[in-house]
Amino acid sequence: MRIIDLINTASEHLKNKGFDNSRLEVERMLGSVLGISRIDLYMEFERLLTAQETDNFRSLYKRRLSHEPLQHLIGNTDFREINVKTDRRALIPRSETELLVETALEFLKKCDAPFVADIGTGSGVIALSVALEIPKSRVVAVDISDEALMLAGENARILGLEEHITFISGNMLEGLKGHGQFDAIISNPPYVKSENIRTLQPEVRDFDPHIALDGGVDGLRFFSIIAEGAPEYLKSGGLLIMECGEDLAHKIREILDDTCCYSKFEIIIDFTGKDRIVKAVKR
Repeated sequence: MRIIDLINTASEHLKNKGFDNSRLEVERMLGSVLGISRIDLYMEFERLLTAQETDNFRSLYKRRLSHEPLQHLIGNTDFREINVKTDRRALIPRSETELLVETALEFLKKCDAPFVADIGTGSGVIALSVALEIPKSRVVAVDISDEALMLAGENARILGLEEHITFISGNMLEGLKGHGQFDAIISNPPYVKSENIRTLQPEVRDFDPHIALDGGVDGLRFFSIIAEGAPEYLKSGGLLIMECGEDLAHKIREILDDTCCYSKFEIIIDFTGKDRIVKAVKR
């Protein structure tokens, strides 16, 4: 079978099964099997696939039909200016978190050699992006999952950024003890309400670690911990910025306000018009 024939047939079948962006997904899976880029696929449309290549593609394709995330199948994903390994050890990075990083960088670029904490680092994309885009920065990245930290460390080594980031195994802000005060604390904590996890898309529900999703009964569990504990670790005027669920932003603002430790509150909407980022600075 020619490359173009397989792409057309598999794309149509995947589309009929209800998958969005079916052609893009098929091209990325096939490119991964062949070890070539999507552009190169277009250059080789007429090439005949070997039996082994076809079997290898079918293996990935069957897994995708079972809703295993594309990022797990090909083993990586893009995030801002980096490409990182992805697997079951950590949450798959999402576009909403790119907005979190973009907003944080606007603040950090005004600092001289900023000292930054990333709470719940997962695959490490927040810490890695800060380290790459602000070369003079130092980052402490904390996660309670040793498996997630292992993945984040692998990504740091691949990108040559391991000297800029200290990875700490710890429960939320407890991992910052003994490290001084920070110019910014950034976090994408778990914020899905416990009862809503079962309603998530199977790609998320069945493959992302639940420890990275479950925000407790009201989704606010970790925001309360961070809001109350962050002042101890922030410099005066330091930034606290967090990603949140679309219905939580104003409640988080109230939690921050109740501590009497913050000012300059701001809620930022994402590309779909939903409340997504909450930021404030320490008084």
